[in-house]
Amino acid sequence: MLSKENNDLLTRTGPDTPMGRLMRCFWTPAMTEAEVPAADEAPVRLQLLGEALVVFRDTEGRVGVLDQHCPHRGASLFFGRNEEGGVRCVYHGWKFGVDGECLDMPTEASDSPMRCKVRARAYPARIAGGVLWVYMGDPDKMPPLPDFEWLGLPSSHVYVSRWEQDCNYAQAMEGELDSAHVGFLHSLVDKTHDDDRALTGRFFKNDKAPLWKIVPTPSGFLACNGRRVDESQRYWRVNQFLLPFYTMIPPHPAEARLVRMWVPMNDERCWVLCATFRPDRPLEEKELTAWRNGDYAHRRVIPGTTRPTERLDNDYLIDRQQQKTVSFTGIAGIRAQDAMVSESAGPIVDRTREHLGSSDRAVVAMRRSLMEAARACVDGQRPAGPDHPYLYGVRATPDGSARKPRPDRVRRAHGHRASQGSASRLGLSRLQTTAAQEATTPRCPALHAKHQETHDEIPPMPDPARER
Repeated sequence: MLSKENNDLLTRTGPDTPMGRLMRCFWTPAMTEAEVPAADEAPVRLQLLGEALVVFRDTEGRVGVLDQHCPHRGASLFFGRNEEGGVRCVYHGWKFGVDGECLDMPTEASDSPMRCKVRARAYPARIAGGVLWVYMGDPDKMPPLPDFEWLGLPSSHVYVSRWEQDCNYAQAMEGELDSAHVGFLHSLVDKTHDDDRALTGRFFKNDKAPLWKIVPTPSGFLACNGRRVDESQRYWRVNQFLLPFYTMIPPHPAEARLVRMWVPMNDERCWVLCATFRPDRPLEEKELTAWRNGDYAHRRVIPGTTRPTERLDNDYLIDRQQQKTVSFTGIAGIRAQDAMVSESAGPIVDRTREHLGSSDRAVVAMRRSLMEAARACVDGQRPAGPDHPYLYGVRATPDGSARKPRPDRVRRAHGHRASQGSASRLGLSRLQTTAAQEATTPRCPALHAKHQETHDEIPPMPDPARER
């Protein structure tokens, strides 16, 4: 459980909040590249970290992200005219460029100095990896983009989607890190998948109380969960959590890799962006078609919108007969099932009423990581992630055994090697695992040394007193 004060610390992300200050140290994934308007096309709305913004491309194709409200008298620039190098407010004709400079102020005298004194609030924007990234922090401390693996791949290797979720970012992300729910929420009642490693396979069905090990990293942690295969062996999966709102889940060996981003829209809603990619080859039309339809890693949405098809206001289209005979929930789609349990708890769950168990260790670790980083940020301590982008060049990677990484799985990121850590290196080999999942661990002289010192540190079991 959390005290009300800590719950507020975790969930409030506006400009003047500790968590909001922490998140503004990072580049924020805002929307897909496909959603960014073409040059001189109408602006689109964007809500991000509690701020109302507009996104547009000027005549030269440069992307602008401005405060939605005109600095004159607050009219919305969403209704403005995007033309000849900037957005013009239709109220009095004031016009602003992508950097917020006032380009024209026709209601004032031509020799008035006022135009040079007024600016719209503007945020730097970049497009990389099929995503629009926005930096909302201190302009003097703007970091490089994070070195996620998919950002350097050809567009043919990557697919990104975005959808809305009607709850706070933290509880949405908690569901991603909570592996214990898989054996219930996503299970089938009429059959077991032939592949033991599938979410509806034997490993998840037979052991619903996985063993946990949390391994801290310089910008988050590895959440290692092992399910009993037989009396002497466990099937291990290693999930990644990266500050402030990134998760990586190990794919099935035949599936594409993925990264999910749980970005606050405001305190009661969030954006979910999902990047699925294949480093070694272009995506196949079959998998692209499935993802566009909202299957597997992505969410089914109303065409032309970011609004999910299965939602709280339509009970996620639950089929009670299917619940009796086919699936544990009667709700179609893993993403919709996850959203149901997160959103049905309320926009911001009251964590003073919860009772945490051993299966919640990754959730507790995530909360602590975020709250400690937010408090440190208030005290003037900048998180490691923004200024060390190679910390994000990591993977949650399925592999069959606890062996050392192969040379071809070692890649260079900003001059620093990022090599995968085997199950042995994670301290899991003593459990005699046969299906340990390897995770990529960045190597930087100073930070890696610190990481090695804390490599075997395991956060204690949930302690209500400490959590308060």
